[in-house]
Amino acid sequence: MAGKQLSARNATITTAAVEVKALTISGKQVTLAVFRQLKEEPLIAEDGTLNGEPWGIVNYHPGKCGDAPEHLHVVWQNGDELRRSAVQMPSAGYHSHPLAGLYIAARIIDGTVHSPCSEPEVWDLRLGEKTAEGWRYYAAGQFVVGSMLYRGEVSAGLLENWKQGRPVDAEYAKAFRDALAHADLMPQGASGEIAPCLLDLIVARQYEDTVYELAKLPQLFIAV
Repeated sequence: MAGKQLSARNATITTAAVEVKALTISGKQVTLAVFRQLKEEPLIAEDGTLNGEPWGIVNYHPGKCGDAPEHLHVVWQNGDELRRSAVQMPSAGYHSHPLAGLYIAARIIDGTVHSPCSEPEVWDLRLGEKTAEGWRYYAAGQFVVGSMLYRGEVSAGLLENWKQGRPVDAEYAKAFRDALAHADLMPQGASGEIAPCLLDLIVARQYEDTVYELAKLPQLFIAV
C-alpha cells in the first residue's frame, strides 16, 4: 500500500465470515429458561483439574450474580448430562479448599505466621462471629497464593495461643503432625516446618492455569 492513496474509487468493503455458536438440544436452541434449569456443579476439582468436558461460556448471569466478583458461566458435560458452573476468576475473591484451615494452623504451629519474608503471608486471623442465636466462636484466616485468596478456619484455642504470643504446646504440635502423616498429607517422620507440605497440595497454580484455559472457550449463544 506504500505510495497508494485511499479513495472512493479504489476502496472496497470486505465482509468477514463470523461463526456464531448456539447451544442447542435436539436441534433446538436452548432458551434462558432451560439454561437456568441446568444443575449447577463445580467444574474444577479440588486438585485444579476438570470434573468433565467444558463446552463453552454463556454470557448470562442467572439469579443475582451479575454483581458478584468476576466469574465465568461454563456449560460442561458430566457423563451424558449437561451441567453449568460459575467459575471464579483467580483474583476475584475467596476460594475454598479443604486444606486451607490446616495450612493456617500449620503456619501458627511452625511459628511463621508473622514472618514478613515468607510467601504466601497469612493475615486477618480473628475470633468470634455474632449470629442471631448469639456468639459462634471460631478462628478464621486468609492467605494469598499467586493471585488467589484463600480462606480457612482453625481452632479457637490455637488462635488464642497465637494472639497471646505463646508457643504451641509440643504435644499438640506432634499430634497435629502425626494426624497429617496418617492422612498421607505429609511424609511419615518428616521434620522441619509443616506448612510447606500442605501448601504444595493446594495447587493454586493449577487452578489459575485451568481458569485461564476455560476463558479461551467459545461463547455459546442461547435464545431469549
